[in-house]
Amino acid sequence: MNRLVLKLSVTTFAIAAGFVLPASALDDAAPFGFAWGPLDKVPKPSLALKDANVTVLLYRRDRLPADEMPDTELVLLDVCRKEGLQQISWVSKALSANDAVAKFAQVVAQGVQKYGESKATSDGALAWENGRIEAVSVSEPDGKHRLLMVSRGPGFGPCSAEHDLASDQALRNRWLHRPELPN
Repeated sequence: MNRLVLKLSVTTFAIAAGFVLPASALDDAAPFGFAWGPLDKVPKPSLALKDANVTVLLYRRDRLPADEMPDTELVLLDVCRKEGLQQISWVSKALSANDAVAKFAQVVAQGVQKYGESKATSDGALAWENGRIEAVSVSEPDGKHRLLMVSRGPGFGPCSAEHDLASDQALRNRWLHRPELPN
């Protein structure tokens, strides 16, 4: 997937019309009503994967509230052994180029209002809050586009350091790769 770099500011999980997510997504709280740290209960995931010190809970569209998240394909929760929930990734369903640009632009207004201007990362994403929040639009070979977003908790640094020593994929970069998973 090629990154469609937009010179716009955006905020993770603060999705305007068409992407209805909790208002707390714009706050320092974790998106989707979760709290950073240990989890007492989580909805049943579509798939759970273990990767070093992290358990990835993957929720496909069929496990998500369609009326609240109509343009969502996947949500991934990265739950660290010691730190609990520390990374939430969101993947939109495939969108036309015009829809992707329009939805990305809608988010920009909210992001600028809440966090100010974003900074570009070396991966071509836009970031706020010292990299705790990032977003990017990617194009796929069929001409469709997806928005990818991530939000990280305050204990992400130690969790990521432990993970990266034991895994072949950096936890900080995993959200940039749309997972190809079995049905």
